[in-house]
Amino acid sequence: MQTTSPMTHRARIGAIFRVTSGNFLEQFDFFLFGFYATYIAHTFFPASSEFASLMMTFAVFGAGFLMRPIGAVVLGGVHR
Repeated sequence: MQTTSPMTHRARIGAIFRVTSGNFLEQFDFFLFGFYATYIAHTFFPASSEFASLMMTFAVFGAGFLMRPIGAVVLGGVHR
């Protein structure tokens, strides 16, 4: 039988800080991608159709948004 000790106050604050900062960085990354979507579309995708290049940019954005929970499921079992 394995018993675990409760987290200390300092460990709990550290865990909250790490989770919050990780979430902030992820959302900030998505915000920047959405904000600069027109520049990304112009730089990385064909300029023949502005609408198509913008839709491809948002498809990449959607793929990244979808892969985050899939990566969490796949890598969720990895511990320190």
